[in-house]
Amino acid sequence: MSKKLSLVVPVYNEEKTLEILVQKVLTVSFPQNISKEIILVNDGSKDKSGEIMDQLAEKFSEIKSYHNKKNSGKTQTVKNGISYTTGDYVVIQDADLEYEPNELVDLLNLMLEKDLDVVYGNRFGKKNKVVYWQNYIGNKALSFFSNIFTYPRIKVYIPDMEVCYKMIRGNVAREIGSTIKSTSKFGLEPEITAKLSRYKLNSKHLKFGVVPISYYPRTIAEGKKMSAFSDGLKALKEIIQYNL
Repeated sequence: MSKKLSLVVPVYNEEKTLEILVQKVLTVSFPQNISKEIILVNDGSKDKSGEIMDQLAEKFSEIKSYHNKKNSGKTQTVKNGISYTTGDYVVIQDADLEYEPNELVDLLNLMLEKDLDVVYGNRFGKKNKVVYWQNYIGNKALSFFSNIFTYPRIKVYIPDMEVCYKMIRGNVAREIGSTIKSTSKFGLEPEITAKLSRYKLNSKHLKFGVVPISYYPRTIAEGKKMSAFSDGLKALKEIIQYNL
């Protein structure tokens, strides 16, 4: 029986890149004839993103379009998206063009070859462009701090805790996704990482893997929505909160 990968795409004011991103995802061929479903979730966009999503869903059977009742932030949008998935594997895909969808094949290959439960991308594993050094240093520091808690459990160092590309077994993603509580804009990454590290299947911790990936960071003028200082402090607090 063929398996399926669900891609959860949170969307907020991404009319410039959304259709290009979806077309790139549609062209990706995954190993072992694994099919794909693309879950688009509109978080109250004020541009034409919602209309574009609905048009894409009408045009392509792999695409499902959903709309939050109100703007809820990325964390809750991803949580909603995960609840709509039906795939054997789930991964988060941003609606911009900072990530390369073809590299999801590398994550899935590692997951299949080593029978893993979770595979993280690693933007620090390649010589990627750095736009904001405060974001780069902050992400490295937050990842290090997160690993103080998670490494003793899973025995794998996660170099890039804040990375978008987290591929998870579908049943695990949906179970953990349903428990996400963070209300901060970018609280998803610390919370889901902590909960994945604590989760057990058959009394054993999940098996993790890491894959180097490319990264093409946007500037604030191009639509970057993260503030290194304020969002970093919230992430630090949530690393402690969800690990303890």
